[in-house]
Amino acid sequence: MLMARERAALQSFLPELVSYLDETPLLEMERRGSDAIGRFRDAGGAGLTIPVASGGLGASALDAVRVQRAIGSRSPSLGAATTMHHLSLATLNEFAQEGTDDDRALLKGLVEQRALVASGFSEGAPGGSVFIPTMRATRNGDVYVVNGSKKPCSLSGSMDLLTASVQIDNGERGIALIPAQTPGITVRQFWETSILAGAESDEVHLENVEVPADLVLLNGADDPDGRHEMTGYLWFGMLITANYLGAASSLLERLLAAGKADYEGYVRAAADIETGVSAIENIARAVDEGERGQDISVRLLLCRIAIRDALVRASATAIESLGGIAFIKSSDIGYLAAAVHALAFHPPSRRSVSESLARFHAGDEFAFV
Repeated sequence: MLMARERAALQSFLPELVSYLDETPLLEMERRGSDAIGRFRDAGGAGLTIPVASGGLGASALDAVRVQRAIGSRSPSLGAATTMHHLSLATLNEFAQEGTDDDRALLKGLVEQRALVASGFSEGAPGGSVFIPTMRATRNGDVYVVNGSKKPCSLSGSMDLLTASVQIDNGERGIALIPAQTPGITVRQFWETSILAGAESDEVHLENVEVPADLVLLNGADDPDGRHEMTGYLWFGMLITANYLGAASSLLERLLAAGKADYEGYVRAAADIETGVSAIENIARAVDEGERGQDISVRLLLCRIAIRDALVRASATAIESLGGIAFIKSSDIGYLAAAVHALAFHPPSRRSVSESLARFHAGDEFAFV
């Protein structure tokens, strides 16, 4: 059965969310101000990827990919927004497990509070690097003073904490953990389109925000090789791709429900989608086995590029098979097709990494640019 494993994973980890996702109309969950994120929090979704020992649900990377596909098939906005939370928590978890008891206590406290964590990484600046922070921090006694902005920043309206990549004035880089209610943080409307409006992807602006020094993790000391930062991009890449695989899968569900006899069209679309699912699940299994670093990052990026094109093709095939009347009668179909295209807009862009990917296959080191 289509998405049987994904539905089972969602039911296993977030049973309280299932009926809401199934019973609430798609466009209701996708609108600005939807209660989908709140329902995710209430269901305990904030702790999905965190070990049970730290108060979380203990989902593996493979489990999380399957959960995210199921969520994306019902609400791509919720899938996109929660991906940013998961990548932040997964990165903090790796810091914590290799860090001090205080680090682990901080992580456990966030999970117990069901805190939602927004990600202030990867500013979408044309020609910019996903690993060069756009926020600046200056040490002032026992605090760092942070200035800058992140736009778009998913979960901007619901976040309890912002994790921000910062460039420190002494040349170091770090990750600042900033409570959302800290003076100097404002949220400004940025997202204008109705597509994925439910992800709360507005601008988060920081002006002279004071962050205690113990809430700034210096990469030079804690992550000299950028390993944890790259791990965050592994989680991001897996989960954001799973989300859009889910959105495209929703079109397959509609095609099955319509009872159309265009089996050849269905199978062509399903083959593109299921091939992408298999590729991302393979990456997730490798992550669960502990693989990190350049090689798996390259494999994931190549998968993302291939899947992006496959989903556009699959969506077009599914919509053609559904027919013009279905398109006219249901706003959901056009919405899902538009949402699938957003996979291309998540960093790093194909243009920015293509040279580095090709040079890696030629024997050079790989680096995000």
